[in-house]
Amino acid sequence: RSTQQSQTSNVLLDVHFLSVVQRKYEELIDAMPMHVKVARAEQIFQWSRYWIMRRVLSEKGPMSTQRLRLEIALKMYGHEMPVRQLIEKALADVPH
Repeated sequence: RSTQQSQTSNVLLDVHFLSVVQRKYEELIDAMPMHVKVARAEQIFQWSRYWIMRRVLSEKGPMSTQRLRLEIALKMYGHEMPVRQLIEKALADVPH
């Protein structure tokens, strides 16, 4: 058996395994009551904001709470130009 065939087989097995895991995950999520899904989404959102906050602080150092909130918002939503412009305008008026 060639290395190429072996690698292809491994990839196919990995894809099959992932699809089985993905299906099981989706079944579990679908079975959750809505309030549990919402609470889970809130936890993930808070975790991501915390992670971004740590990244901003490590990149830019200490700053005011107001500036930190705007810097986090810029990281989260800055890919949308109108939002980026609003956040950058607000940042211009906030002391470091």
